[in-house]
Amino acid sequence: MPDPSRSRKPPRLRFPSAREVTERDRVEFERAVAETPAELLGAVRDLPQAASSPSSITLLRELQSGKRRVRDDCAVSLRQKTQDEARRLLENFLRARRIRGDRFVSVIHGKGYNSPDGQPVLARRVPVWLAAWKPELVAAWGEARREDGGSGALYVVLTAP
Repeated sequence: MPDPSRSRKPPRLRFPSAREVTERDRVEFERAVAETPAELLGAVRDLPQAASSPSSITLLRELQSGKRRVRDDCAVSLRQKTQDEARRLLENFLRARRIRGDRFVSVIHGKGYNSPDGQPVLARRVPVWLAAWKPELVAAWGEARREDGGSGALYVVLTAP
């Protein structure tokens, strides 16, 4: 015998056409999108591009102000690595995170206290490498907040996959 609860048809929903949408509806929609957590926005389809993915500069500013946080698995430490090791590790890490769909990561290069001649090597090289990868892989980067490493770390915003 068929299940009677499955025989019920779903209600028919009516969505307003583009001409029927009022200014109040637009404002309400934009407010709802602004209040939606960023993790959920990526799963929602048919959102305007500006609402679904903030610009790279906006993401960087939100990271630096503390409005957004980098997940623990989205950080890489280059400390105690040679330049060649650090470059390979960083490039592979950024490419893997971009493929995974992450928009931003933290790169810990250290302050260079144990560097030869007391000069920070990686702290100077990492921005050069990021600039070389900018068009295809990296959208923006900036110094991390003090609690995330300060001058010994960078926030890196990746390009959309």
